[in-house]
Amino acid sequence: MAEKIQLTAEVFIDTGKDFRPEDSLTVPYTCTLGESVSLDFDLSVFEHTCGFRFDPLLEDSSMVRLEEISLTYEDGETKNIEFSRIKTNSDVDFEPIFVYLHKDPKFFVDEALSLKLKAAHVVFRVLELGLGEKEYWQEIKKHSVSEKEKEQLLGKLDAAMKEKHSLEKENRRLKIEEEDIYSSGIWKLQHDARGPWKVIFGKGNIFTFLAAVYIALCSELFIFNNAYYSVPRPNDQVLCFSFLRFGMIWFGAFVLIAVINSLIQKGYRRELA
Repeated sequence: MAEKIQLTAEVFIDTGKDFRPEDSLTVPYTCTLGESVSLDFDLSVFEHTCGFRFDPLLEDSSMVRLEEISLTYEDGETKNIEFSRIKTNSDVDFEPIFVYLHKDPKFFVDEALSLKLKAAHVVFRVLELGLGEKEYWQEIKKHSVSEKEKEQLLGKLDAAMKEKHSLEKENRRLKIEEEDIYSSGIWKLQHDARGPWKVIFGKGNIFTFLAAVYIALCSELFIFNNAYYSVPRPNDQVLCFSFLRFGMIWFGAFVLIAVINSLIQKGYRRELA
């Protein structure tokens, strides 16, 4: 015949001041390991309830199988609480079997389901007491993951997958955009330029270069035409295109336009910031 064990269960009620010893009910019971234990608690002695906690035993570390927690309310309604609305401080979780490597096992019912309580009914089994194989359970604890940790890990994994998908989508868009840009002759000229030509045909500078060439050419043509049509003009005067003058005008125009463009871009970036 299995040995009978004397144990003690306790229910704590949060009356708005957290769980306190003075707001608790203690019930002794006798059971054998693996035997179903059914306990009832009269909660009408508490004027106000906003939290419910059940401690299956106070004597030792243990393995407990929780089978049922049902709560009765002031309006007479009774609800069988789902395990998803119950939290515990177990070290190893094999829901509905919980292993405690300490002497203070607790079950907390969701606060939203703990208002205006009148009575509680709890069914559970003490499967193991004392945990003589503590080293075994400690090893399991190292490799076990709680439901909360599982949810956190799955949440992080889901967020990482969404970020990866977003980055892949953005990468595809940038590749398409790069192909479209590179297909244009000007960008290819800028990209393939080397040495001093890299400066001239750099991003944005090619337009400055062309504008400076246009200004220098117009200036040289203006000077040439002005001299050609001037009256009187000495017969021995030779009219020719001055590359030196053209280069000096081009360089001055190039630097001036580049400086103006730099100032405009700086002001634009400041507005964006």
